[in-house]
Amino acid sequence: MTRICRWLDRIRHSDHRGTRWPRWISETGPAPIHPAAPSWCYGTPGLARAQQLAAIALADTDRRRMAERALLDCLTDPHQLDQLTNRGLCHGVGGLLRTVQRVAEDAETPTAFTDRLPELRDRFLALAPPEEPGFLEGAAGAALAFQTAEPDSGPATPWDACLLLC
Repeated sequence: MTRICRWLDRIRHSDHRGTRWPRWISETGPAPIHPAAPSWCYGTPGLARAQQLAAIALADTDRRRMAERALLDCLTDPHQLDQLTNRGLCHGVGGLLRTVQRVAEDAETPTAFTDRLPELRDRFLALAPPEEPGFLEGAAGAALAFQTAEPDSGPATPWDACLLLC
């Protein structure tokens, strides 16, 4: 786990817009780094949650703070948020919503994340429901993400374990 974290540190990019990682790595190296859609699957939110969990397991306070700050930077960047155009788990607001909820559960300052949930719920509801019934990009996943979107609600099951969020 430490070796993977060090590798993520090497490809991490930080600037005035925050911290982020490349969307993909090829045999020629990392993709150009630019603020991308903040999706669970290949964006800052998923990587931030993975590093938050690794930091907890390794008792690495600095990594935990870096990961949480990276997600907060992402959540306050309208350019990134406006790139989410559907409710899906993988590439949409549903995945971001669920990731923020999970990060908040383990965050040093949970309210830094829970205070942003109303805006994410509004973004979610402003988008058209998925037409397909599937999990990652469809109505089933979007419904699961939204079922716990109300304050002080938790999932009846750890359904998001398959997303490696818990």
